Amino acid sequence: MNAIEEAIPEEALIDIFGKRHPYWKERLQALSTHFAGKRGPRVFAPIKGDSCGACRVKIASARLQRTRDGSFIACANCARFLYLASTMSSEEGSATRSRS
Repeated sequence: MNAIEEAIPEEALIDIFGKRHPYWKERLQALSTHFAGKRGPRVFAPIKGDSCGACRVKIASARLQRTRDGSFIACANCARFLYLASTMSSEEGSATRSRS
């Protein structure tokens, strides 16, 4: 995974995440509260190389494989939801347009 990963706006990620994982709404709210006011990424962090973009802990290759279809995974260290930005770009554009 050598593609350059860019951060996606948190609002767009919340929209995408809500559509894919509506049953994790309480966990999303709890993480939002926990990370509110802290520096750096809040609830979501991009995968950079083979590591969490927030805490830099390496992610197992089997777990990385699950993100290639656009799924979110939780970081085993910091609990943020991780995403592969290259798989979110098309949905992010549609989420941004639907809010306009």
